[in-house]
Amino acid sequence: MNSVIIELQREALDKNIRVSDLLRKALVVAHKLKLTEFQEWIEKELYGYKDEVPDYRIVTGKVRAWNPYNGWIPVIFDDPKEAEILSKRPHGQSVAEIEELVRRSGSGTTLHMPFPEGIRRKLCQGTGFQTEVSLFVDHTLLVRTLDAVRNIILNWALKLEEKGVLGEGMAFSENEKKAAFQNPQNINYFYGPVQSPQIAQGNQQAIQVSSTFILEKETILKFIKELHNAIQNIELDPTKKLELESEMATVQAQVSSPNPKKSIVRESLSSIKTILEGAGGSAVGQLLMEAGKMLLG
Repeated sequence: MNSVIIELQREALDKNIRVSDLLRKALVVAHKLKLTEFQEWIEKELYGYKDEVPDYRIVTGKVRAWNPYNGWIPVIFDDPKEAEILSKRPHGQSVAEIEELVRRSGSGTTLHMPFPEGIRRKLCQGTGFQTEVSLFVDHTLLVRTLDAVRNIILNWALKLEEKGVLGEGMAFSENEKKAAFQNPQNINYFYGPVQSPQIAQGNQQAIQVSSTFILEKETILKFIKELHNAIQNIELDPTKKLELESEMATVQAQVSSPNPKKSIVRESLSSIKTILEGAGGSAVGQLLMEAGKMLLG
């Protein structure tokens, strides 16, 4: 009969196996071996963290604030120490959520993490107006988190094999259970030394990491409808107005299609935003803000 520990090693080396599936198999092993500390770590990775997170779940990025006319702009700090602290954030999403974010975002995409309300208000005091403030991070940092979890499971399975714990199928002998219990369960043992940087803490459940551009059909169609209703009151020369109407038609056609091209929608929305930046009229400010939000998350 096959060894479940060898299977776990083989699957940890296979990039085609989802980390969430790997964790579920590791959970069965940890439960049968009565390794409660390791089981607790697996469950946190599967269901998400509600308190402190391991160091591999701390990401570093750039703090930006939303400007309705210029989009996301850098936040300048007078105190370098404050800038360093706020540039580090923990993220507590479940591994399955992280996998979905990585799948949707793709290479080169920037993600953003809104700050908790208390920190947002404090940062807005320096700008003179209330706005959204987020930490922008590269999506590869989420890939790093998934790799860290995969490596921990692999190292754990290797250590169990060294102790003679192999398992037949999903069953373990009493001797194997005793040997496994003598194996270190502390996650840091399998991951490496843990640093404790000072970071901007927040409720882990409240942190949302979202892609900078997600094709949300209802939101985009609502925006196009609002723009269509306001277009007669937008001050533009005739050529620019025709260009605006053409881009609106492109967006509506793509979003209404069974297989919309995300890149075309984004490009047309970007063109609409550029045209509106050179327009006049009372409705332009709100439309610019909505266009920017759709483009940047």
